[in-house]
Amino acid sequence: MFRFLLSVALFVVVVQLPAQDDEEKFVISPRTVKMELAHSNLSKVTKEMTRQTGIAIRLPDGKAAEEPCDGIFNGKPFWFALEFTASQTGNRIVLHDSGRKIALEPRGKSYEVSSVHGPFRVAAREVVGRLQLDTGTTFHELHLDIHWEPRFPVFRLDSTPRITKATDDKGKILTVQSSGVRGQPTGAMHPATVRLGGLTRESKRIAKVEGNFTVAASEKMLAFTFDDLTKGKSPVTTPTKEKVAGTLKRVEKDEKSWEFEVELNYPAIGPKFESFESWTHENRLRLVSPEGAKSFTTEDFELLLQGSKVVGIYRFKEDDKRGLVNPASKGWKLIYEAPSTPVEFNVPFELKDIPLP
Repeated sequence: MFRFLLSVALFVVVVQLPAQDDEEKFVISPRTVKMELAHSNLSKVTKEMTRQTGIAIRLPDGKAAEEPCDGIFNGKPFWFALEFTASQTGNRIVLHDSGRKIALEPRGKSYEVSSVHGPFRVAAREVVGRLQLDTGTTFHELHLDIHWEPRFPVFRLDSTPRITKATDDKGKILTVQSSGVRGQPTGAMHPATVRLGGLTRESKRIAKVEGNFTVAASEKMLAFTFDDLTKGKSPVTTPTKEKVAGTLKRVEKDEKSWEFEVELNYPAIGPKFESFESWTHENRLRLVSPEGAKSFTTEDFELLLQGSKVVGIYRFKEDDKRGLVNPASKGWKLIYEAPSTPVEFNVPFELKDIPLP
């Protein structure tokens, strides 16, 4: 009898280490790992990964950090190196805080199927078989987690990737329901679903799923520093970064509230964003006291998009107890973090040997 309304969470790690072309060019390049730590241990290898990439990795509790491990990589992407390290030590990659934090945890019975391309990684999370009684339609849903190195912002990606090839273990070509659904992720990961038709009771596994998804992202976050907040000296400009010009347009005080207006001018934005889509949700402004003694942020702000111009208006209330007094005096500065110019591109993936419920 065919299996419906069943799901299988993917357990027992089967790491597919993809062949990587060292000459391949990525729109957003991955952080890479280059080391020769033979006969080492998990702690030393992951610490060196973090040192080279700036990406923190939390290890399991107990003696797992001393697990024997070889760290020999000739400039491989971060995810590739971390997958290989996890497979050596009986661990799996686990994401926390919406992908912002990365950990290795004991493998247990987990079965991990993944694909790495540059700074992106796609992992199969669950397979669900369904039967729609009102239509008699049967299909399977393959649930994926798309995630990326948590150092750059992604503003939009496909919630239903485009599938170019899908087969079962008998070689049968599977049908795929396409969709134009896109989502705006929070953090450094986003769920995606692939609906497959054509699997039968003879099908034991999904042999292969190939496809791609479109991403709108920025390569990095930029930091614009305004060192002179003295009233009457606005506007203040900072050196252009990545072809983005930053200007502190004005500093004003209304009773005990200070208002700062910052303007960023980008070159022509490539991706076309809908009115309900935002590529400025990662923008952050910090007010820093003299000599960096204290740092202040605020939730009272407005962000205005005018073509390739971003205008941010931020309001701070004076607070003697916290030390926020007269930020327009000597020594105070603003640090405005904002993404580099957004770009849009396709990310391919290939998943193999996915078990069925």
